[in-house]
Amino acid sequence: FFSRVLAPSPRLVAAMSMESPHIFEDGFEVVRVDPDGKKFEKVSRLACQGEIYEMELIIDVHCGLFKCKPGDKFNFALASTIDPAGANEERTYDQRERKTLMDGYDYVMHGRVFQIDEDKKTHDIIIYASFGGLMMSLKGNPKNLTRFEPDMNIYAMCKRAQAAEAF
Repeated sequence: FFSRVLAPSPRLVAAMSMESPHIFEDGFEVVRVDPDGKKFEKVSRLACQGEIYEMELIIDVHCGLFKCKPGDKFNFALASTIDPAGANEERTYDQRERKTLMDGYDYVMHGRVFQIDEDKKTHDIIIYASFGGLMMSLKGNPKNLTRFEPDMNIYAMCKRAQAAEAF
């Protein structure tokens, strides 16, 4: 019926070629809080187990802003930008009122990957990042951690998992 093929618009082509800003995403359950004891008054270290990719996450959080206890679950994402379309950002935070990936999360930190290691026994990859002194390590299968590079800027975003509502 159609005698010609419609080419996509340049805007659609540009949008399709942009990479997703999410580098990693999974649900996690808090296994332990402050496993080595409380070091700082307002910081808790969460030891967590991933639900889908079975990753091990250890992350420091401001316990006044994102309080957790063992058994709590949260959705966790790492992104290279907070722009929903995946556009690269300037070196400074744009404070204009706008929609960002942060709108969908309860707790967000900006930081930098400072080291990527391999566990010699399991051959898992370990990503280390610092968020203004709050540390994170994410350990798991290398095939799930391919988009990380040393010295890259990242956003860590956490959202509490909602309990199923009773009808």
